[in-house]
Amino acid sequence: MSHPEPRIHCSNPHCTASNLLEARFCDQCSTPVIRRYLWSNKKVINSDQKQINNDRYLALSEQIFLDTQPNKPPVTPEEVPPEVVVYLQLFPCYPHIPQAYGLLDGTDAWLFDYGTVPTVGSEELLANPHQLIPRIEDLWRDATALQQLNWLWQLAKLWKPLSAKNVASTLLEPDLIRINGQVVQLLQLHQDQTDPASLRDLGNLWSQWAEYARENIQELVEQLASRLETGIVDRASQVIAILDLAINRCRQAHQYSYQIYALSDSGPSRTNNEDAAYPTCPEPNDVSSSENALAIVCDGVGGHDGGEIASGETIQYLRSKISKITLEEKYNSQKILGKLVTYINGANDIISKRNDSEQRQERQRMGTTLVMALSYAQEMYLAHVGDSRIYWITPNSCHQVTVDDDLASREVRLGYALYRDSLQYPSAGALIQAIGMRDSAALHPNLQRYIIDDDCIFLLCTDGLSDFDRVEQQWKQNVLPVLEGKQNLANAVQDLIALANEKNGHDNVTVALVHCQVKPSPNVSEVQVSWSDVEFVLEESTLWTDANLTDSIWSDPHPDNTTLATNEIPEQQIGEPLPAKSRGNWLKPLVLLLIISTIIGLFAYYLLQDIIQENNSDPNQLDSQDIETRE
Repeated sequence: MSHPEPRIHCSNPHCTASNLLEARFCDQCSTPVIRRYLWSNKKVINSDQKQINNDRYLALSEQIFLDTQPNKPPVTPEEVPPEVVVYLQLFPCYPHIPQAYGLLDGTDAWLFDYGTVPTVGSEELLANPHQLIPRIEDLWRDATALQQLNWLWQLAKLWKPLSAKNVASTLLEPDLIRINGQVVQLLQLHQDQTDPASLRDLGNLWSQWAEYARENIQELVEQLASRLETGIVDRASQVIAILDLAINRCRQAHQYSYQIYALSDSGPSRTNNEDAAYPTCPEPNDVSSSENALAIVCDGVGGHDGGEIASGETIQYLRSKISKITLEEKYNSQKILGKLVTYINGANDIISKRNDSEQRQERQRMGTTLVMALSYAQEMYLAHVGDSRIYWITPNSCHQVTVDDDLASREVRLGYALYRDSLQYPSAGALIQAIGMRDSAALHPNLQRYIIDDDCIFLLCTDGLSDFDRVEQQWKQNVLPVLEGKQNLANAVQDLIALANEKNGHDNVTVALVHCQVKPSPNVSEVQVSWSDVEFVLEESTLWTDANLTDSIWSDPHPDNTTLATNEIPEQQIGEPLPAKSRGNWLKPLVLLLIISTIIGLFAYYLLQDIIQENNSDPNQLDSQDIETRE
């Protein structure tokens, strides 16, 4: 019996047409075809031949599948098993941690999504057909010293959040550690056994890698691994601080430059524009270029004379404050992160106090989302509040590196539902925080810090562009040409604005592109980095790195793992009740309390009736013996 040739469906929810497997664009609506390659946590296919699972998942190997119907929600159970809940709770660590996608139909195997994976050719075939994403050990020997240090740095930053969920042993399994663009990604999580994973074990693994480290950092990696193995270095924060210093020395052999272009448009369906951007670039030749860069995008809420005020004043305040950061502070991550938190809270309080002074209530209160990218040489600081987004684009990957501050994402972080399921809940897109809605005590800015080791682009945008997966669909057509030298930055931004207006068109749209370029320094050859250059860190009484300060995107500002208090949700966004799963953590205790209260009440009622009847039969007061008997 012959089987029909596999076909792939359009991801456009208004189209879903079937196309040839090699199609680049949908035959009916011209939407770029999304190829979502997934990894199964179990081997369920025993043949190397391609086969379709339940007319949907095309098996490319024992554990690699292509979703041929990406427009349809995957199969998910009502109760998420504990081994998958940990992926949901580590959702803020995406893209380092994959997203649980759904069950492979007819099996107990789970599929995991990594965003984009390396592909080749116009047909976007897998560049690593048996691995999905290349293993760190396959790339280690050919990597630059800066890349090797960056990969170790990312692994060290993952140690704390993974240890908290008892899956740090994942970082001891080389086969599970993959490199996707400039990002370390874990193929799947490995549960710790009876004994928790130890940094000593991590040192043992790194000592094996040290043998093939670049010559100018080899002694440093060997000494760091040795001190991990012996317990002299016993905190992840120490490892991060040591690698920070080593990276800062190593980057001196590289020259960094950043180009920025930003543009905002009211869109075809709005008469006013509540969005705002910095830098403002009305002309194509206004591309900003420097070693340090600042880009800000805001999406105002609160209506005319509200949203645009909040977004504009937020940008103006942040610009003025960040411009005063001193040269000494620029290369101190602790001070930068601390100042960014202070500045964002300051902007928040200015808007909040203005709301109070103008007696704005509920839907009349003005506010704004925020996404910001701030670079100093090799370091990129990202901050966000709300549902505007930042994407990190390299020649072979596009990763969303922010997690929306909305009810849907909160459901995932709390382990209640997979992301695609949570999007179906009522008010899934309602914001749980925005600049200016409450005083800063209720605000939790999300901060991240990345090391840039090669050319890349950061895309900042409001939901006027990001809605309906437009960035995921179009980044290769509209942004990748900039990295390839085939398109200039200004034209790329203008094309994205036009795309958003044509394909979405329901909102204002604002886009900023930050083009990061890394070249060998003409004045500095390879820099030797030795252990003696960094060992003084171990003598510091306090290690203020973003491992223990403000790496807030990887930590839960509500550590009791419950839903947010009502007063932390902007009133203008509440409207509808929270989804049932959100209410589950307080509903059961409430029901139990009502049952107990009812039982006590009934018991008291019948006891009282008994006393009344006896009093009616004997008008005299009860004597002490009667009281003692009843007691």
